[in-house]
Amino acid sequence: MRSSHLATFVILAIAAFGCAAIVATTTPEADLDLINRLDTLVQHRFEDPAPANLGMSRVARPQSFGVHFAPARTYTTDFQPENPAEQSAIASLEERGDQVGLYLYGSAIADAPPSAMNYRALKGPAALTRGTPRPNWYPSQPQTAVVNPDALPDWNAIYPLASRAMRSFADGGRGFETEFNGWTIAARPVVASQERCVSCHNNAVYHPTRTVKIKESIGGVIYAFRHRPT
Repeated sequence: MRSSHLATFVILAIAAFGCAAIVATTTPEADLDLINRLDTLVQHRFEDPAPANLGMSRVARPQSFGVHFAPARTYTTDFQPENPAEQSAIASLEERGDQVGLYLYGSAIADAPPSAMNYRALKGPAALTRGTPRPNWYPSQPQTAVVNPDALPDWNAIYPLASRAMRSFADGGRGFETEFNGWTIAARPVVASQERCVSCHNNAVYHPTRTVKIKESIGGVIYAFRHRPT
């Protein structure tokens, strides 16, 4: 009897330990994996050959075609999921307490200095998850003396990183990650996925110094992300 009880105890202990081990070694997706998952969905929007909106307006509201992006401060976020996959990606980031911002830049950033304030060079940031603090200043708004040290990097702060990224894409780079003022930065190219992209972007306005070919970068996206400070 005593031996039977001992055997039962050992079996239960092994089972319990096994369950505990599974729980301890099963971890949620890493932040960068979630960002890459979201980027796949954002890139899908840019691949749409007949979109309702162009440029930054494909991914962020309100519309900003032909002007700098400026958020509607009453919006909780600037990104509106359009399908279950996008809803799931944003929900996963929010469940982890991640703050995420998005910047969109074009090839003009490789040539135009920040002082030109070219909206074709860089737009953003757009807040993608709830609780992501936007900067107080955007190029289309008056400069204020108020500075929120916890906010997303503003247009001027991110410009050198976006310019570096665009030049790397022109040389065949496929993206990179770096750290900036407490934010992780992930730069990803947006490529000409079809002939319609090439025909639209092959003009002096979009690409004054080179001709774009299919599968070459016509711009890029930067994601700035971090866990919500506690």
